[in-house]
Amino acid sequence: MKNTRTTHELLEMLRKSNKNAPSLSQRLADDARRFEQFSRHSGGLLFDFSRSRIDEAALDGLLELAETAGVTAAREQMFAGGILNNTEHRPVLHHAWRSRDFGSVLDDAEAGRCSAALQRMTALAADLHRGILPADPESGPGRIKHIVHVGIGGSLLGPRLLCEAYPADAPTPEVHFISSVDALERERLLARIKPQETVIVLVSKSFTTSEVLAHARRLRSWQSGVLSETQQTQRLFAVTAAADKAIAFGVPQEQVMDMGEWTGGRFSLWSPVGLTAAIRMGPDAFDRLCAGGAAMDTHFRDTPLQDNLPVLHGLVSVWHRNVCGYACRGVIPYDARLKSFPGWLQQLQMESNGKSVDREGQPVTLATSPVVLGECGTDAQHALFQAFHQGTEIVPLDFIGVVRADHDDADAQTELLSHLLAQASALALGRDENEVRDRMLAQGQPSGQIDTLAVHRVMPGNRPSNILLLDALTPEALGALLVLYEHSILVESVIWNINAFDQWGVELGKEMATSIAPELADDSGRTHSGISGLDGLIRHIRERAASS
Repeated sequence: MKNTRTTHELLEMLRKSNKNAPSLSQRLADDARRFEQFSRHSGGLLFDFSRSRIDEAALDGLLELAETAGVTAAREQMFAGGILNNTEHRPVLHHAWRSRDFGSVLDDAEAGRCSAALQRMTALAADLHRGILPADPESGPGRIKHIVHVGIGGSLLGPRLLCEAYPADAPTPEVHFISSVDALERERLLARIKPQETVIVLVSKSFTTSEVLAHARRLRSWQSGVLSETQQTQRLFAVTAAADKAIAFGVPQEQVMDMGEWTGGRFSLWSPVGLTAAIRMGPDAFDRLCAGGAAMDTHFRDTPLQDNLPVLHGLVSVWHRNVCGYACRGVIPYDARLKSFPGWLQQLQMESNGKSVDREGQPVTLATSPVVLGECGTDAQHALFQAFHQGTEIVPLDFIGVVRADHDDADAQTELLSHLLAQASALALGRDENEVRDRMLAQGQPSGQIDTLAVHRVMPGNRPSNILLLDALTPEALGALLVLYEHSILVESVIWNINAFDQWGVELGKEMATSIAPELADDSGRTHSGISGLDGLIRHIRERAASS
């Protein structure tokens, strides 16, 4: 007879089994095969989840949970172009930007627009990678020295991550990112670059994003002080799903690239949103990134759940959130090229799965997205890890490492990876008071000092982590890693019965800001926003601004 246990019944079963489970130090000491049992490998990417308290029975329960919740059906629906984003009645098709197989999920007209946008993006990236401005016949290599990418959230985080991971040599232009409506960084940037050497890329799906338009207007004014109208428009490009608005702003039609209305911002780096990354990396390297992502798509779509990296990663996340009750999650890349990875993942995780209403519009019955934080190792060890090792809250971590470095300092790379492995081990194993006392005694410390300080040096251990290792940080490997996390997010959302592909929660504050801004600029002394609790703050800001 088919098992009909519900999601809640399965999770409760897993919670009960976890209560009396051996500690991580016991599990790691008692089972020499734990790495083989609880790690999986695909291409150049290893996922090791042996430092969680999951055993074979728990893994079986989690896999049953995935089937019960409908993970298999959801992934089939996504790749078939079904309406997975039910609140906006849209398919989830960002994977098509990686496979370039638009015709299988889009009508002919839309598929043609997407193919044309990619062709335009590739040609533009090839020219600008060499510093050539396509619209200027006199522009030779190295003429364009700067790319200013204006966007926010998903319109910026992915491209910035890629540009930092794959810097290029001259004459490839330097890329600058402007996002927050705070004008300070923009003004500092404009003071040191020249309009004639600069291309501006405006990225906004709706082309109504207030931050993007505010910067865009200032940048056009900056251009106009030096350049003719023709020279200005030659250096102005847009990526959007609202081409008419970009054209009305002044971007030439042939310099507008369609990103697709169905492309969510946090999943958009594979689309023409990745233009600046393709300029910096070179279009061939960007194609390799997409190929690596497409390979992970195929792995996710076709591999059985028990060997499927994104599925297993998502299930371990559900284990930590809903079985263990951990409210935070950390990601620590041990490679400086991935310093923006935590920021990219914060948006992907929290904007996708930070929901309190399920797909049917009812309050959720399970805890959803954890809070995500992170920093590069080994810097993080001197900032965050005190709380990770001895704090009252347990924070499961993802350690990301690269085996082969792109430099010739083998000693430094060995030390870097040794720190990664040491931190994962220290979190899991800890150090009890007897061990602390023995070490202090061996170091010759007096017994009185040992009695006073030993308890402060105890590390409780039993703190879980995953390790993800790339053979090398090739574009293909990074593409696979990013897509692993994308699909892991989908797995979580299916089990939690929420829509991972809308983001209504970002709108309310934006709406309120439109009514607050006029009051801050009003010198009449009146306050009339109607927002409770703000009158005193508005008066204070106006008074201080007037007195400066």
